[in-house]
Amino acid sequence: MGLIFIIFAFLGIVSAQENVSYDVEAGVDQVEAKHTEAWVKVKKVEGYRIQLIAMSGNNSKAIVEKMQTDFITAFPGIPAYVTYFEPSFRLRVGDFRTKLEAYHLKSIIEAQFPGGFIIKDKVEYLPKN
Repeated sequence: MGLIFIIFAFLGIVSAQENVSYDVEAGVDQVEAKHTEAWVKVKKVEGYRIQLIAMSGNNSKAIVEKMQTDFITAFPGIPAYVTYFEPSFRLRVGDFRTKLEAYHLKSIIEAQFPGGFIIKDKVEYLPKN
């Protein structure tokens, strides 16, 4: 008899929790809207890329750009960036939030593009869906 009472009491507590209401402080919606608006303006965040090559000297730009074209042909869905940081042109690929994501791609591309290494960089901000 006592067990049945406990079960009904528990069911009453559980069913009472189904109708929860929240008292939202005035202005919270505005703060949330401003937060969302601010993140829309963010273009770059701290993250990781894989650097495939850094080269200086004669024809270095052409060689790095050719490697970029080869990479884009082999992996069309992955962004590849050629940048110049004196005295070298460099090719970095990917926009990763975590090092683990970068390691995953590195293991995939290693056969075709050996010698790449993971490096911290400012990456394109892509909101997670």
